Amino acid sequence: MALSPISGRDCDGCTACCAFPPIHSEELRKPANTLCVHCVEGGGCSVYSARPTVCRGFYCGWFFLPELGPEWHPNNSGIVLRSESFEDNAVTLLILRLSPFLVSEEFAATVGGWIEADIGVEFERLGPPAHLPAKMRINELLVDAVAARDLREMQKLFAWSLAHIDNTHEWEADSTPMLSHLRA
Repeated sequence: MALSPISGRDCDGCTACCAFPPIHSEELRKPANTLCVHCVEGGGCSVYSARPTVCRGFYCGWFFLPELGPEWHPNNSGIVLRSESFEDNAVTLLILRLSPFLVSEEFAATVGGWIEADIGVEFERLGPPAHLPAKMRINELLVDAVAARDLREMQKLFAWSLAHIDNTHEWEADSTPMLSHLRA
């Protein structure tokens, strides 16, 4: 499925994609959850025109889903939608930080809608710097609360899911060494 970014949407100073993914290309290697050496925080890539293909091809899901308003922008929500999961009839929500948006009716309604549409929903959390992230599918956990339209129960299960990942996952180190052959 080929998706096109929505006109008018931009990163607006967000540099999350410069930090969370591991990069393994000939020109650039970087471990997960580590800021790229070429990232100017709040400003973006200092080698933008020379960035590797893997960076050129990444857009967070906020760029593709018109039903998501500005509150879903990663700077506002603390969430990156991993658009590469869309091809698998799934949505991966990388929770960068705990934010008020995570307990909003908007967030619960959207996640509940995906669950009702039988779209796989996963929460993903970052580990310590230079460690791989962890995911947890939440559909089965939330199905009863979604069917009952029980916002309070959904919020409780969101919090439990994130705490469960954070407190029980054994974070796997990403041994990728930082290396760059890129020049502006």
